[in-house]
Amino acid sequence: MGKLLVTEAERRTIAREAVVMMGTKVQHKVIDLQKVVGWIRQERQNKNLSPYIDIQPISTDQFKTPYKQATFQKDPLTGVLYGIALSADEFGNIRWQKIQINEYLSLNLDNENDARVWAVIRFNPNILGSPFQIENPYFKVYDPVDEALAEEAEYESMQKAFERVTNLLKSPKQMVQFARFMGVEVMDNTTYEIVRGELRKIAKNQSGEFNKRWELRARSFAENFYSALALGIISEDANSGFFFEGIRLGPSQQDAIKMLSRDSSVMGSIVSQLDEKDKAVKSVSASIPKDEKKTKKKEPEPVEDGDFE
Repeated sequence: MGKLLVTEAERRTIAREAVVMMGTKVQHKVIDLQKVVGWIRQERQNKNLSPYIDIQPISTDQFKTPYKQATFQKDPLTGVLYGIALSADEFGNIRWQKIQINEYLSLNLDNENDARVWAVIRFNPNILGSPFQIENPYFKVYDPVDEALAEEAEYESMQKAFERVTNLLKSPKQMVQFARFMGVEVMDNTTYEIVRGELRKIAKNQSGEFNKRWELRARSFAENFYSALALGIISEDANSGFFFEGIRLGPSQQDAIKMLSRDSSVMGSIVSQLDEKDKAVKSVSASIPKDEKKTKKKEPEPVEDGDFE
């Protein structure tokens, strides 16, 4: 499931700060729409989002118009009832406003009733992104401004990743090592074009993860670890963790990388073996096109400070 319309943290906040008790002898926790609507409006104002939201069918059927009727949804985590409550008797029997969700439902959050409807239908299982979403939901939320901001952020992330690929292309060693760090299986007889293509594919399709790993403070240690593991310089024991020449590096990859970041002697020995045994780096270097070699600059120094987090 993609982006959640309401996170677990928000649900817990509602349960803690925005409920009203309905009924006398039997009471139920019901969402306090006045508070929640206020929060939603404030958040959208802070993000410069428009008050307009559309609910659209995920797929259209010319022979059938999507239609669902909603009343309330109970949160299994907090016990809060999400709905527009009209009244309740002493035994906690609540009368709910019926909400019709149909093709191209448009909401203006400046309108009080529309805002209350939005505060509630975010939890409806038939809507994509609901925390209680069914396997095949009927509807999705279309927020034109939010969509535009998301697309802009995605574009900027991709652009940043491609700039970083360009930086990697200056060094066959960093090309190969970062590709392995990103999970690429790099063959000994690989070529410059193949590794460049893999890096560009990841930058395009997984720019967020690409940038996240690039920005790790201990990235160079992680790259060396993954390459050494791929070449068998570092070994893994299912019960004891990772080893280098009999030296235990740690029970997990993260622990091993942290240890390497703090032991320059062991790290130096691993780097020396990588320089000697990494055939893929030599293959990439030998296959750089002539026109690419002309633009190559001195290999950038890796960053080697901080922990792997």
